[in-house]
Amino acid sequence: MSTSLPTPDDADKDRAVDLMLSVLEKAGNGIHTITINLSGETAGEHITERFNFAQNAFSFVPDTEMGVPFGELLAIASAGATGGMILRTWSTKDTVRAWAIDEGDFVPLTAAETFNAYCHNKETGELTGPPEGTEYADAPAL
Repeated sequence: MSTSLPTPDDADKDRAVDLMLSVLEKAGNGIHTITINLSGETAGEHITERFNFAQNAFSFVPDTEMGVPFGELLAIASAGATGGMILRTWSTKDTVRAWAIDEGDFVPLTAAETFNAYCHNKETGELTGPPEGTEYADAPAL
């Protein structure tokens, strides 16, 4: 299957590593899922990958099977793709932070922007509401 997503070069791959390290640092302690979704130029073309990990001051435990595909998609995002990235921290009250990806730039969203992006039915515009026990937070700059 061909795709209209950009092809990353070595600089994009290096930037992806830097972005990943920044996300890990800013995620803090806990159990986390990062989801990245990129859109191609062809209508309806998109690709999504997830990466689960847990970390605290003493350890980092990644889901190693998810690491390579997620890293590859992060490099494609760095190469100039458009889409979004979500960081969910799982706890008694889940926290969700998100970034818009605009031609390779990761733009932090406010809590309100994240809520609006993920709690409205895109087809009807109706409010779907957040899942119970979920709060939205401002995303940090990466």
